[in-house]
Amino acid sequence: MNAGTIINSSSRLAVYSKWKKFARKTCAIKKLISTSVIGLFVFFVHAQDPYLLFIDSLANKTSQYTTILLFAEWRDTVDKLTGRTYTQRNSYYYDWVHKELRFIDVYEFDQVLRRHTAERVFKNKKRLPPATHIVYTFLGNSLAKVKLTPPPGECERCAQEYYFANEMLVFQNKKSNSEEQRNFVDQANFYLSRLQLAKKTSTLKYWGQCSVHL
Repeated sequence: MNAGTIINSSSRLAVYSKWKKFARKTCAIKKLISTSVIGLFVFFVHAQDPYLLFIDSLANKTSQYTTILLFAEWRDTVDKLTGRTYTQRNSYYYDWVHKELRFIDVYEFDQVLRRHTAERVFKNKKRLPPATHIVYTFLGNSLAKVKLTPPPGECERCAQEYYFANEMLVFQNKKSNSEEQRNFVDQANFYLSRLQLAKKTSTLKYWGQCSVHL
């Protein structure tokens, strides 16, 4: 064995040794990153739960002493996706204690309805024409939750729930197989602009300030 062979073998051993040390460090870094990501995910899920529970309580336990009906309206509108014209009934509910919009209760009927007939039927709550029922819940004049219920008979168990914070979808409970994509944030902002209601602050920040009092 000559000197060149010995030097070459030593170089290979040195390179292998360095590679092994680098692999150990890389593996440790990967484990650290993986642990951090998992930790952040668990933290987000646990931090998310109180917010969702609070929004649910806000949506389901409305006080008749603090929330009043501002007005209700009938509108004929056009579906941007399909071009279909239909009638919509919107009811706006306002929390006069906290001075903010609380709900918008929307019925989207499958067709255009005659106004007088529709008002009479809706008032009596009898033989209500097929309609998609959508309830928008607001916190600090920002969208917090949307619950969509399809027309009766279409899909009894296909109610959909979407939760929002700072105009971002943070959680959804969707059981429908429909491919229709709705932009609830844009629709909510459209309603707010019509009412000329300004958003108070970041939804999560506002939640932290008022969750004790609401």
